[in-house]
Amino acid sequence: MSRLKSSYKKLAAIISISLLLSGCSMFSPAKKPEIGPAGKPVETKPNPPLTQRFTAPPEELYDLEATAGVIFEGIVNGNWAQAESGLSTLQALWPQIKNQIGDKKGVKEADGALEKLVTDISGHKNADSYESLNKFMANISDIGKSYKLSPLSDIVAVGNTIRNVSFYIHDMAWKKAQAKMKELEGTWGQTKPSMEKIGILSETTKTHSSVKQLKDAVEAENKGSAEEHIANINESMAKIREYYKGK
Repeated sequence: MSRLKSSYKKLAAIISISLLLSGCSMFSPAKKPEIGPAGKPVETKPNPPLTQRFTAPPEELYDLEATAGVIFEGIVNGNWAQAESGLSTLQALWPQIKNQIGDKKGVKEADGALEKLVTDISGHKNADSYESLNKFMANISDIGKSYKLSPLSDIVAVGNTIRNVSFYIHDMAWKKAQAKMKELEGTWGQTKPSMEKIGILSETTKTHSSVKQLKDAVEAENKGSAEEHIANINESMAKIREYYKGK
């Protein structure tokens, strides 16, 4: 009888150990499969440390926005020497920036847009050059999104929408200018809060006022007034850009 009880105890112990081991495997993370129905799964990369995610963007990224203004002014005025000079500056800055930011989203796309911009400016293609420039800067805005505490992405996005409006005002293509003006209003409304800080609040207020006045001028198809308001926006946005540069 005692042997039978001993056997039961051993059996119970074996079952308990088996259940315990089974339970451990239930709560352990599943091993990542090596292959799926269409090949290998996407390789997941660990999130970078918080200190890495919240660093300031390289100052040269802000310099790109300033350089884009120089290039754009050359394009719309047919001053190709100025556009080419600005492009040379941009080409010098871009490799320095890539060395600092690595393989971020938007880098490869920016490479392609820059190649197209070089071709279009070399060919003195007015509309194509403007579109390629804005495409390149849109990629810079995407890159800026990875710097969570910086308004860089928003500053570049506003710059692009201002260039859109300005391009069609210069050509007096008022229907297109009005459509781009709506985009500028929407972009400015979304991005304005990210730029509002005590040290630069006056310039964001001025920009807000100028955007409203620009809308009225575009609707009235008044080129002189519209260009004056764009000049005011240029001044305020340049100050906002310089304020945040390196922060």
